[in-house]
Amino acid sequence: MAADNQPNYAKIGFFILAGIALTVGTLVYLGGFGAERHEFIAETHFSYPVSGLDVGSAVNFRGVRVGSVRRISFVGAEYDEITNPLDRRQIYVELALDTRLFRMGSKDERVREVLERLVERGLHAMVSSSGVTGLSRIELNFPTLRIADEKISWRPQYVVIPPAPSILQSAADSATQILDQLNKMDFVTAWSNVVELTGAASLLLNDASALIQSQKGNVGEILDNVREAASGLRAFTDEIRSNPSALLRSSTPERLEETK
Repeated sequence: MAADNQPNYAKIGFFILAGIALTVGTLVYLGGFGAERHEFIAETHFSYPVSGLDVGSAVNFRGVRVGSVRRISFVGAEYDEITNPLDRRQIYVELALDTRLFRMGSKDERVREVLERLVERGLHAMVSSSGVTGLSRIELNFPTLRIADEKISWRPQYVVIPPAPSILQSAADSATQILDQLNKMDFVTAWSNVVELTGAASLLLNDASALIQSQKGNVGEILDNVREAASGLRAFTDEIRSNPSALLRSSTPERLEETK
């Protein structure tokens, strides 16, 4: 009876090993080795702040979510060989894109080729924020205005989607440039020039008024001459209207004896 109550260690060991194998297999499958991968990694970088952007933030393509932010760092922390020291402080953003939404297929070579072709057509990345929640996202789109892309000084591991300037950053840069131009302007000198120009214009008007006053008599004489010329022209017109042949003769012919 005691022998029947002894545990079967062989069966217990089998179930333990089967459970471990099933757990490992599930983890491997969920990790992507047992199913087709639909994720492709790309990268972008920004020279301006990316406040509100975090790991897991949405990546949109023309307003449709196509992935998420996988990693945020600095270019200097991701790459060692950087020829331009200023590039080390640029913000590095790693993107995980869903290839099914791009119809890229599943092979990395094919996906890279399609994405590089989109970049050649003008695909850019921009940080866009929501004014309500304060959260930011990455927007992928084809800007209507041509953007001069700066050459990067490192050798990227993934396909690089060039950055587009932020709308807020562009507005801030424009305002800063206007303020700089205003600061450089010499308002005292400009006002002095305006005052001098106004004085010169006033003197010119005074001279013109004096000239008109001094030439009033001559102006009246000229007007009289114009009236006389107009009267003579009117008389000549009336004569031509009554005797058109006068245009062909230098003088009025004498009348014949028979017609006297």
